[in-house]
Amino acid sequence: MVENAESKSSFKLPIFQILNLFVCFAGMMRFIFTSLLMFFVFFGKAQNYVDLAKFTHSNVPNTSLDVAGSEDLETSIMQSKILTSLPIKLSDSLAFLMGVDYENHSIQLKRLWGTSNMNIATLKLGFNVKHNTKLSATYLALPKLAGDYGDFSNSFQIGAIALFKYQMTSQTKLVFGNYINKELFGILNVPIIGLYHKSKSGKFESDIKFPIVGFGDYNLNKNFRVGADFLMIVRSFDLTKGPQEVFYSHMASNEFGVYVQFDLLKESLIIQAKAVYAGMDYGTYLDGDTTPLGMWGWYPDDERTRFNGNVNGALGFKVTATYRFQLGE
Repeated sequence: MVENAESKSSFKLPIFQILNLFVCFAGMMRFIFTSLLMFFVFFGKAQNYVDLAKFTHSNVPNTSLDVAGSEDLETSIMQSKILTSLPIKLSDSLAFLMGVDYENHSIQLKRLWGTSNMNIATLKLGFNVKHNTKLSATYLALPKLAGDYGDFSNSFQIGAIALFKYQMTSQTKLVFGNYINKELFGILNVPIIGLYHKSKSGKFESDIKFPIVGFGDYNLNKNFRVGADFLMIVRSFDLTKGPQEVFYSHMASNEFGVYVQFDLLKESLIIQAKAVYAGMDYGTYLDGDTTPLGMWGWYPDDERTRFNGNVNGALGFKVTATYRFQLGE
């Protein structure tokens, strides 16, 4: 009897712990959901949706690297990305922003090397500030780990972005700001200028943040859009495995695409299927070989020695799934 009593007593404790954890989790989710609603009520005047999560996968199956003195190296490029964002209102003019982004890039960088799987995980921390009725701004710190994750000692990078939006009319906003990051090759600085516009009918929408990203699309019916976009980004990854261990990769992407978009579940699930022309170059350089400054893809006084061939542009495809919270009109 004593043994049975002790057995029952010891069995109850994990159940209570599980129930307590469930209650704590439910309370946390209630807090997050309430914070989101508070954020949406306040910032709903600025735009009519918020993207909370996005998954992207792209594949360029038939590209090649120019190899001097021999036949080009045939390879493929695959990229997968997960982007998350969570805004929490702190006051009538201030919201805390946080999120985590993750990317994986897969490509053979050099003959006799295996496929390199390069990753970048970015923590987004910052604020959205409503300065006045027309001007709002987003300020984000962007610490990240970028490399093949065999050794983290040289993979830490730190960046930041400040992005301002000025309400010109009820349909149009001027966008401007600056992005800066401490890359493995040196400082990358990118001034940003652009425009957001949505027609009165709601059928046409465009959002351009030159030179990084932009799109324009047109609503053909309630749940179907067609559009075009571009993406120009720079990344650098520390390489640590095998013969790659004394190198890093400097990736520069110039991607142009046309897409069809399906707005499902009352526009809370957005699916895109896209054909792209991708100029995704992955240069390979020795660790410590740097350039003074990079701006808009321009690297003055760049005297680095490249150890692999240039990656040729090629056609590919991309699919994107976005979870979107609709704010209403």
